[in-house]
Amino acid sequence: MHAETAGRLTTRTCRASQPQRVPRPLCVTPRCLFRATRRSASAGTQQTAKSVAGAELLSSVTKDLKNGAEGSLVIHGVHHVGLLIADLERSLKFYRDVLGLEVNSCRPNNKLPYRGTWLQIGHDQIHLMELPNPDPTDVEQRPQHGGRDRHFCVGVESVAPLAARLEAAGIPFTRSMSGRAAIFFRDPDANVLEVAEVKPWR
Repeated sequence: MHAETAGRLTTRTCRASQPQRVPRPLCVTPRCLFRATRRSASAGTQQTAKSVAGAELLSSVTKDLKNGAEGSLVIHGVHHVGLLIADLERSLKFYRDVLGLEVNSCRPNNKLPYRGTWLQIGHDQIHLMELPNPDPTDVEQRPQHGGRDRHFCVGVESVAPLAARLEAAGIPFTRSMSGRAAIFFRDPDANVLEVAEVKPWR
């Protein structure tokens, strides 16, 4: 204990006994003041130049994004969703007859090497493609709640009319677990659709 105390006292004594650095007196001669002012002005000029350059770069990038300059990505929104189906006629009965979606006649059937159709859904589309599906189509092998599976969402004014249609057609659906006014259901190929009440965004 005494050795530790002595060591601490010795350390403090040694530090206290070291010669103290005396600050140099402030130079106030005209020559010194001129040098200090010039250094300060130079640093300020460099900082101002950096700020101006940064602002010009930000303005240029923002302008490019607005004008769609080459190299920039201008996003308009989601154009369509592609779904794999096994039977086109069966899917049409579901999407066209039950959900009430309109067929878009612009699909180039003679250029695509598989059967399918385009459905109009507001400003966007659903592309049905009659192709082999790598995912299990047995609903027993998929999550019971569609919100836990791959899905896309369609915004509507009210989900009540759709819920009534699904119930009349005997198509099961679940409601959103988050408390939102939204329902989840599957098409004949186990693809999940979510329909939610939202305000118009376009």
